[in-house]
Amino acid sequence: MSLEGFFNPQSVAVVGASREKGKVGHEIVANLVRGGFEGGIYPVNPKADEVEGLRCYPDLKSIETAPELVVISIPAKLVAGVVRECGQVGSTNAIVITAGFKETGDEGRKLEDELVQTARRAGVRLIGPNCLGVLAPGKGLNASFGGDLPEPGVIGYVSQSGALLTAILDSARASGIGFSMLVSIGNKADVDELDVLEAFRDHDETKVIAGYLESVSDGKGFIRAAEQISPRKPILLMKAGGTSAGAKAASSHTGSMA
Repeated sequence: MSLEGFFNPQSVAVVGASREKGKVGHEIVANLVRGGFEGGIYPVNPKADEVEGLRCYPDLKSIETAPELVVISIPAKLVAGVVRECGQVGSTNAIVITAGFKETGDEGRKLEDELVQTARRAGVRLIGPNCLGVLAPGKGLNASFGGDLPEPGVIGYVSQSGALLTAILDSARASGIGFSMLVSIGNKADVDELDVLEAFRDHDETKVIAGYLESVSDGKGFIRAAEQISPRKPILLMKAGGTSAGAKAASSHTGSMA
């Protein structure tokens, strides 16, 4: 599948944008601005007039044109409604930062199932929920709350853990390591590691693929893709959850059946 709308969008809306520094919704908007993203940035918050000097909108329908990418950071019970609105306005790519889904137990799993069903009916592809976001340094895109962008480079990185990706980013910025793309897939309710692997395969700027996984959704499909890709682009992955303690940690972290 193509993830171009996630990796190279022409416009980004942030639903749950906050005026309060330190809040996730504020940091995502600030990161987009600091990263030098040249497309449209649309904070969405019905209780604010502006965030980071940008006009704030009460909802997606109020924005003049449909944002190509929508980043969602609001309470879990409200996320499905925003994804439904994405479909109504023609926004087909959404990153759900919000936690509180299947990683929290049965009630959260029901919320996540509802979210996936809503997205499919609306024609919206999802990254997340419970994720850090997406960064494309060469495009000035920092649709995450992971701090400043690293240097542009040739490594495509996929991580099921937002915390580990944050550590990778800190280390990369300190060491001058560059990335073509970094994708935090979290609970991978929709877009999973195989989707990202295939997207990296087709991404000319990505020469090396690396990452951290807690589970593999389609083992056979993943192996087939890796065998086809690795002669051209080396793949280096860390897989957690191989021990009983690791499996228990993965289950509570991203809801993975490790």
